[in-house]
Amino acid sequence: MIAKNLSELFFNQAKGLKNKVVFKYKLRRNEPYRSVKWHHAERNVYELLCGLIELGLKKDDKVAILSDTRYEWTLCDLAILTIGGVVVPIYPSLPETSVDYILNDSQTKIVILENKGQLQKIRGSWQNLPHIKYAIVIDDFGDLPKNDPRIITLKDLKDKGKLSFSKNPNILKECFSKINTKDVATIIYTSGTTGNPKGVILTHKNILSVLEALHIAQPVTSSDKYLSFLPLSHVFERVGGQFYALSSGSTIYYCSNIDQIGNSLKDSGATIMLVVPRILEKIHAKLNVELTKLSGFKKKLFNFAFSVSKRVLWIKLDKKYFSFSSIYYFFLYYFMDFLVLRGIRKKIAPQLKYFISGGAPLSKEIAEYFYVIGIPIIEGYGLTETTAPACVNRKNKLKLGTVGITLPNVEIKIASDGEILFKGPTIFSGYYNNEKATTEAFEDGWFKTGDIGELDSEGFLKITDRKKDIIVNSSGKNIAPQNIENVVKTSPYINNIVVIGDKKKYLSALVTLDFNLILEFAKNHGINESDTNTLSMNPEIIKMVSDEIRLKTAPFADYEQIVRFTILAHDFTIDTGELTPTLKVKRRFVQDKYKDLIEKMYP
Repeated sequence: MIAKNLSELFFNQAKGLKNKVVFKYKLRRNEPYRSVKWHHAERNVYELLCGLIELGLKKDDKVAILSDTRYEWTLCDLAILTIGGVVVPIYPSLPETSVDYILNDSQTKIVILENKGQLQKIRGSWQNLPHIKYAIVIDDFGDLPKNDPRIITLKDLKDKGKLSFSKNPNILKECFSKINTKDVATIIYTSGTTGNPKGVILTHKNILSVLEALHIAQPVTSSDKYLSFLPLSHVFERVGGQFYALSSGSTIYYCSNIDQIGNSLKDSGATIMLVVPRILEKIHAKLNVELTKLSGFKKKLFNFAFSVSKRVLWIKLDKKYFSFSSIYYFFLYYFMDFLVLRGIRKKIAPQLKYFISGGAPLSKEIAEYFYVIGIPIIEGYGLTETTAPACVNRKNKLKLGTVGITLPNVEIKIASDGEILFKGPTIFSGYYNNEKATTEAFEDGWFKTGDIGELDSEGFLKITDRKKDIIVNSSGKNIAPQNIENVVKTSPYINNIVVIGDKKKYLSALVTLDFNLILEFAKNHGINESDTNTLSMNPEIIKMVSDEIRLKTAPFADYEQIVRFTILAHDFTIDTGELTPTLKVKRRFVQDKYKDLIEKMYP
């Protein structure tokens, strides 16, 4: 073990890296980054944990954090863990009813909120939250309620902590003596594509086991810079982008706005960023649109550079380095990279070494595209229940179209029905307050992921679909809808697609579009409309989408072709219910919500 607990990991690093910068953040969009050094972060954690103790927090008590990604999130996380408390992360986009459910189910005593807007979710239903004693607000705009002793600011909490620490400077030793490796560190509620979310119990050992394995499988250094954007309430960012970065002594740059990702990739000088496929699909679509605007010569030059780089990629993957042809293409690649590809990388992320992709399947085409322009994507696979990554590609051992091989301390097997099963120290111990679900999640000590996959002869795992999402058509053919959806979404015009067809004669689909690009298409084709409802029914646009779907799905079997589709006049969002906070489509919800439209596609 690299430490006995997560708090010890942090404080050990702080001792050795006192004057190195650990966090960088912006208060406002256009201002320069502000720095937090390790010794400043250490002092802040001391003050926060002492303040929480003053509020009565004890070992094993639950504290929820309801906030966007920011450095204070990490400081609060570490302070709670140091006391031996249990952190309950909550997605900031969740509605009040979902927040209430999580707070009550977890029996949370203190909730840390980002701002006045998040506070309203608690104040409106405080009478229905019997366990909540205090609400701590990170941002203080001066208009927080002053007459309610249950509501305090993060600054007030730190001030309480300063006084308390001066009285008991040995508080850290006392806290450490109470924390066991097997203690619960966090309860993370799954985003839930169906039903109420389940609280996944993860221990200090679960998380430390992943970190230990990652240092072997995908080592990073103290000179690396992480760009942290994904929600810290999600296990992927918290383990891979927070705890792993801290354990490596890296610097974390925080970006809380999706509109600022492009600028942040440039001005932070980030070398590593964790992403979900949707972000990569957006970048890919934007690049493709820009490339279509190139002049004839520049377009030919790019296409030639792209084809040369693609050839070199496959030479590397096949490990055929020393033929005359390979040497020729390597020589040509370095020239074209200097002339063309380097400029593209500079526009996207000048210092980025690689993206790390997880959370959902990534299409092979997207992965190959980024590799070809010189920004590798390290794709992995895991669930909240596996403490994030269970499998991961390596920089020197990868296969496109797969999620890599297992971490050194994780075992894998494929069940007779194709389900992926895992075992090892990174696997969760069970669901909080839910024995039935815990029992159903395991079979002979193996965790059942609910995903269908295949292992090749070298141990690389390929995810083919969700077990519950498999479509069986009226002829008895099994169809994996995600494979089709991932390919269709590589079209720059298509944002989301849900393939339907269980027990039906043919496949249909609900499609949402990128209306910014559709407006541009309309303008270029003499369509004088700007209303999304009208555009979604325009015959020329319907034909264009049809052509895109037909082109993308050409390699699939006849029974996997989409026969009919309906274009929606709006995209799927978290607020309208079609997406989980991690941007996964709630397939059942979508099918229920748009039942009438689906039925019209099966006359």
